[in-house]
Amino acid sequence: MTFIQNKFLKHYVGYDSIFNEIDKACSLNLENNIAFDVIKYDVNKYQIKIALAGVLSNQISINASNNLLIINVSERENKRKSDYIHKGIRNNVIQQIFQLEQTIEVKEAELNNGILKIDLFKKDINNKMKRYIQILEE
Repeated sequence: MTFIQNKFLKHYVGYDSIFNEIDKACSLNLENNIAFDVIKYDVNKYQIKIALAGVLSNQISINASNNLLIINVSERENKRKSDYIHKGIRNNVIQQIFQLEQTIEVKEAELNNGILKIDLFKKDINNKMKRYIQILEE
């Protein structure tokens, strides 16, 4: 298992052979304080795991377009007003963007026990279209 220490490289999936040429990442705002892992299972299979405790699948939208994987989490409606002594659980809008290599395609997404899993695989470069990714629940 290899851990990537550079904070910019973790947002690029499928660029294994060109990690040293990723200077353009310096211009992107990549810090969002969301815990996530990017896992490479083999040459063609990747998975992104994002910790989203307390988030429901209807709050999440995932879009893949122009080599970007964009995950948006909308706010929950808080029907009850409470006086918080300390509020550490975020309930705000979240957006996480991953730059995908042009041959990486999103296969499916699943939300289970507060972990959003997004399966990715390498595909034929000629089949590049915008898709809506459905989230499966167990």
